[in-house]
Amino acid sequence: MSRVRLTVVTALAGIAALTACSSSSDGPNSDSSKGDGDKPVSTPAAKPITKALAQADITQALLGDGETLPGWTLHGDKDVTDGEYCNSSDNDFTPAGWVRGGDSSYEYNGSTINMAFVHICLFDSVKSATKAYTTWKGTETSKQQAPKPPVGSESTLVINPGASEDTVYGFTRSGRANIRVKIEGGTGDDPSGAQAMLSATLKRLQQLQDGKSATVTAPDELAAAKP
Repeated sequence: MSRVRLTVVTALAGIAALTACSSSSDGPNSDSSKGDGDKPVSTPAAKPITKALAQADITQALLGDGETLPGWTLHGDKDVTDGEYCNSSDNDFTPAGWVRGGDSSYEYNGSTINMAFVHICLFDSVKSATKAYTTWKGTETSKQQAPKPPVGSESTLVINPGASEDTVYGFTRSGRANIRVKIEGGTGDDPSGAQAMLSATLKRLQQLQDGKSATVTAPDELAAAKP
């Protein structure tokens, strides 16, 4: 009986050792499978925009040719934004706490009949950015809907604002930065393009804040949003 017990104990010890080895080897493999190299490029950075990004960073964050939605190309050059354009269209003054901004416009298939626009506005504090964001997105609550998934600290899509029938606005705030996207022409019933441009622009700002190059694109975000 003592030999039987010894054999059983030895076998159990061997199984325990194998299990321990297996567990220890699974841990690093599991962690490495979630490493930066294996993440899709559209994985969002968790940090809100808190740094006083330079004008060059804001310009780089704006989507260029091949980085925006399919069929859209830059119309002219990326520009430095005047402060009043970081306010609502009804207010032609620079909002409180504004620091700097940038904007770009896009034409569709070489035509300016339909246009898209992106504005990035940086503020001196979250409080200033929040106040400007609230003014920017307007009061047409019946035309507003929340993006799914959300973008940044707070975000809103406005479908056919005012008297328009084919325009979508997208607004997001992340920390001290506000972003606005406007797409005209046949998009009134599909805000996915505006959301993709919003998300890509924010993630590019996040990459730059972390000292990396801006690589996320709107097609990346469109692909990531597909079920």
